[in-house]
Amino acid sequence: MAAERDPRELAAFLALISSVFQNERALRADSEHQASENEQLLDALRERQVLLERLAQLQRGIVDRLPVHEVLEAVVEGACELLDCRVGMLRIADPDDPDHTAAVATIGADDELLKSRRRQPADAGISGRAMRERTLVVQDAVTGTDASHDLGDFPHEGVTAAMAAPVFERSRVVGSLGVASTRPDRIFVPRDQQVLLSLAEHASLALNHARAVEEAVHEALHDSLTGLPNRSLFLDRMRHALARAERGSEPVAVLFCDLDGFKTVNDSLGHRTGDRLLVSVAERLMECLRPADTIARLGGDEFAVLLEELREPGDAARAAQRVLEALKAPFELRGREFYISASIGIAAGAGDAETLLRDADLAMYRAKGSGKGRYAVYEPGMHTAIVERLELEVDLKRALEREELAVVYQPIFSLTDGSVTGVEALVRWRHPTRGIVMPESFVPMAEESGLIGELGRWVLRKACHQGALWRAKYPGHPGLAIGVNISGAQLREPGLVQEVADALSESQLDATGLTLEITETALMETFDNAIEQMDGLNELGVDLAIDDFGTGYSSLRYLRRLPLDVMKIERSFIAGIGGPGEEAELLRAIIDLAGIFGLHVVAEGIERPEQRTRLLELGCELGQGHLLSEPLDAADADALLLRAGLLGGDPGDAPSIDDPSSPATIERQADRGED
Repeated sequence: MAAERDPRELAAFLALISSVFQNERALRADSEHQASENEQLLDALRERQVLLERLAQLQRGIVDRLPVHEVLEAVVEGACELLDCRVGMLRIADPDDPDHTAAVATIGADDELLKSRRRQPADAGISGRAMRERTLVVQDAVTGTDASHDLGDFPHEGVTAAMAAPVFERSRVVGSLGVASTRPDRIFVPRDQQVLLSLAEHASLALNHARAVEEAVHEALHDSLTGLPNRSLFLDRMRHALARAERGSEPVAVLFCDLDGFKTVNDSLGHRTGDRLLVSVAERLMECLRPADTIARLGGDEFAVLLEELREPGDAARAAQRVLEALKAPFELRGREFYISASIGIAAGAGDAETLLRDADLAMYRAKGSGKGRYAVYEPGMHTAIVERLELEVDLKRALEREELAVVYQPIFSLTDGSVTGVEALVRWRHPTRGIVMPESFVPMAEESGLIGELGRWVLRKACHQGALWRAKYPGHPGLAIGVNISGAQLREPGLVQEVADALSESQLDATGLTLEITETALMETFDNAIEQMDGLNELGVDLAIDDFGTGYSSLRYLRRLPLDVMKIERSFIAGIGGPGEEAELLRAIIDLAGIFGLHVVAEGIERPEQRTRLLELGCELGQGHLLSEPLDAADADALLLRAGLLGGDPGDAPSIDDPSSPATIERQADRGED
């Protein structure tokens, strides 16, 4: 018989068994708890994976430039799916009325309620609170709800819980993303709140990206200075307009506008002032044209207007006239008034947009060549003319190298005794196929092409050498001066004074033997710069003449400020002498005005004997024109100087300019083919 166990051993054994069971139960509990935590972790990871996939999908849509409304709809759909909510809504402020928002994307909305709640005040409901407070707003079983007010912006009945997050565009609140539930016990935990915030951030990203793309497209198609469409957008709209015109019967017209004298403003006052002028011109164009007309800045000082729905053929011309009238009022720039005009070309028809715009451009050149500040309608012959002009420009670049240019000299006479007081140097182009080309046909072209500097220097040096030769040859008339024309483009060149000084030095011509003639228009266009240049020329000792006086807008202040010596009266004032409506008083006033300022007066364009007589009666003692002498080459001018008594004799012995045997008469008859 086995011995009985010690009670103490049995108790210890039982305690051990109990401990083992307790440890096993603890391990089992720990295992079950760990399994639960693992399950929760897996659920969280799955939810996180779904969230990441949804966010990645949204990002791809943004990068791929999907329409922004599609991206926003995907944001709302993702919010409802990830947060297990029945209702979702994204509201954006109305751009035209920021005090109201509109539902741009919804999920689970009641159609009838959506009609009344799609647009609402920006501060209404939980969406309004999120926008106003710029933070996430939650209304659920924990925070409490007020369905009659805070949740009333959701277009669904029975909403019990909701939350909304603000949506930003460039740090400015522009809307809200919200979700709502109809479960009475619904609570939005921090994880839910973070999900909604992440989706709201992606809605913000989509809006910002869409705005950046919109601005990039706008910048690519619009002028950055004026905000007007640029050439690319203008041509695109022209193509659409021409396509519509082909289907209908209403014609399309284009105005090509180029500002007259804009380069002068830019050069004299700086590009910033020039930019302000362009903006002001754009504003006036928009004011005087119809809202339906497309106005574009093509570049520089060139604008274009697309006219559609024209009722009559003359509508385009009337629109061009409105533009000209709109530009007549002075522009206020840097505390001063400036006048600027435009040359406008008109082309109408159908077909190719580039061709129509080119035709309008050609017509603009015709308008500018006809005197500026006007419009011209395209004609087929203009294309031939512009081709010839381009060919002439190419020829002009080679004319100096080929020695095709020549200087002729038109004498200036004393109207009292017929003596020669000076000569004016005039450039001529002896073109190998076109014959003699007059300066009005190529000097403007030289200014536009940048050749005027080289051309002007050549004429100046040529004239100075000839002037020095004559002054040395005829010591009996030391006051003989030679006049040289200076263009507005030359007047704007900073090195003009040095060029004149160099020409005088090279030719050894005394400065008193040179008169520089500058047109009134050129002086007014570059007045500020002209003052500095003319002061410098005056210091050299040369005489300065204002040419074609009466064609511009000179004022007494300008005449007083400029260091002038001579005033040459424009030929149109002389042409009216002896005819009906003679403006003798105006001519007398100009001559008297010159006397007040101590200027010698030269009348240009004297063609008839009665003009010379009348000028003498009005007090003008110097003149030039075909009646007195045609422009002569150097040899013929030299012969005229000799015969005019410049060998030191009495000027009164010079032949009469009305004498049939006088050099002027002989030269005029030879030039005109008279016997």
